[in-house]
Amino acid sequence: MNIAERMKRVTNKLDMSLKRFPITMLFGALAVAVSIFINHSSIPFGKTREIYNHIVMALSLGIPLSLCIYVLFEGRTKSEKHHRILAHVGSGLLLILYYFFFLKDMEMVTVTRYIGHSIFLYLTFTFIPYLEKKENYERYVVKLLTRFIVTYLYSVILYLGIAAILGTINLLFDAGIPGKFFFDVFLIVVGIFAPGFFLADVPVRNEEISPESYPKVLSVLLQFIILPLLSIYTLILYIYFGQILLTRELPQGLIGNLVLWYSIVSTVVLFFIYPLRKNSQWMKYFITCLPKLIIPLLGMMFVALWIRINAYGITEGRYFVLLIGLWVTCMMIYYALKRDVKNIVLAMTLAIVALATVTGPWSAYSISQISQNNRFQEILKRYDMIDQTSNIKGPDRAFVEEDKREVSAIISYFERYHSLGDIKYLPNDFQVNQMEELFGFELYDQGWGGYQNRDHFSYYFNVMGHSIDIGGFDYFIEYTTYGDQNLQELKDGYAIVYDRGEKVLEIQHLEETIYFKNIEELALEVHRQNTGTRNPTKEQMTFVDQNEVIKIQLVFKQINGFENRSIDEGSVEGMEFYVFISIMS
Repeated sequence: MNIAERMKRVTNKLDMSLKRFPITMLFGALAVAVSIFINHSSIPFGKTREIYNHIVMALSLGIPLSLCIYVLFEGRTKSEKHHRILAHVGSGLLLILYYFFFLKDMEMVTVTRYIGHSIFLYLTFTFIPYLEKKENYERYVVKLLTRFIVTYLYSVILYLGIAAILGTINLLFDAGIPGKFFFDVFLIVVGIFAPGFFLADVPVRNEEISPESYPKVLSVLLQFIILPLLSIYTLILYIYFGQILLTRELPQGLIGNLVLWYSIVSTVVLFFIYPLRKNSQWMKYFITCLPKLIIPLLGMMFVALWIRINAYGITEGRYFVLLIGLWVTCMMIYYALKRDVKNIVLAMTLAIVALATVTGPWSAYSISQISQNNRFQEILKRYDMIDQTSNIKGPDRAFVEEDKREVSAIISYFERYHSLGDIKYLPNDFQVNQMEELFGFELYDQGWGGYQNRDHFSYYFNVMGHSIDIGGFDYFIEYTTYGDQNLQELKDGYAIVYDRGEKVLEIQHLEETIYFKNIEELALEVHRQNTGTRNPTKEQMTFVDQNEVIKIQLVFKQINGFENRSIDEGSVEGMEFYVFISIMS
């Protein structure tokens, strides 16, 4: 097959996808277009940029949603065509509502909810064609998986090839192709070419998938590599389980994550090897025994999880672990008791779990808030801090150390993931800096950094496009984010010292300080004067100072950091700058 024939084949595949899934391809193209606009715009990081990011997220969610509609109505009579059109119109309205009600920020709740809904839709897309017949669903998923892997392998090679061509043109002809253009190519390949190439190979409804279509490579990988590794891992966990029974020590918190991931991988493996059970006695034996062996290990995981929940209450992370653990347990019981397993049950129940954990009053967010509020209420009652009107008052005695940490952890949790207004009994206008006034102690640092209350900023000055007046200066030094030189020896006993930890600059003469400046304060001043912009002018990024002994000019190349809204303070995380020094004689 020559190059022309290969190109024609690729073009035909894209054309097939466009004809079969036009709205899906449109959603992908629009998401790529908005992403390219963001890439080339000078929109500063903040609310405006978030709006465009949310648009991309909503459009991307339209991809699996439209796929579900297409496979649902595929093969139906022409008289039902108007139903499909109405479904697509309804899905468009649904995405608009989703944008306004569920994409309000980029915090934990928004992101995890979006991931949960995406998982639900993609899983639904896979099992809709098999809702009626339910046979050979595993082979259908295997075919989708292999096509997905092949498609994105092609995509990686295509992108690397185009990037190499563009890079070579830049090197040989000094073409000046900007780095942003490389990202544009990446977006087009991943967002348009890859989906189009993949969707062309999605089996049509009621298409028969023969047993011979199961990839030989996957069969060998599962039978001779993954199954032996899982067997060894199972043995290790059982040895640890036996140690717990002998020593009567409670399981470590780490065991919960180990068993959970092990059980998830085992469930996926059982799903993929089930169609091969008749080809190998070893696989048939594995399918029979593994579910029964996993159930006791899951019991050990639930004990470890219960210890954490009993001590610290439910959080989103523990809720997700609990629900996934319960799902895996139910699937293992299903495998152990059911003689003729329908693997579509795994996908359908997992889709329900993915949707339920992030939606409604039973979601991880609602249950976690209730649990943490109950913990908070118990502590308040312990110190008689709830008056007859259910308002909070001062404690009747000083908090003990453990309760200080508990209260700090609860307040930090709400501040980080939700809102202080979601904590019962606290005043509506409560702020973290009022902790000592209300509770008699300051908030303990939980090591989280309060990311949810951070407004990040970043400023960049393209020095290459500007001239800098260096007349009258004797020395020039450049400081970068990852440089390792703190001390620079100059002539005649002069030296310049930059403390990267404290972010202060000191100039010495014969080991005596003749100039001292806090560079972080200068960078924060630049930030305060340029809030809302990302590319300040040369003058705004330049600082000049002098005393009787020395004159200094400092030019910032790059500044990034954040403002902490809860305490109204800024912090610089990284900066690069030039220093020009003149000795006054």
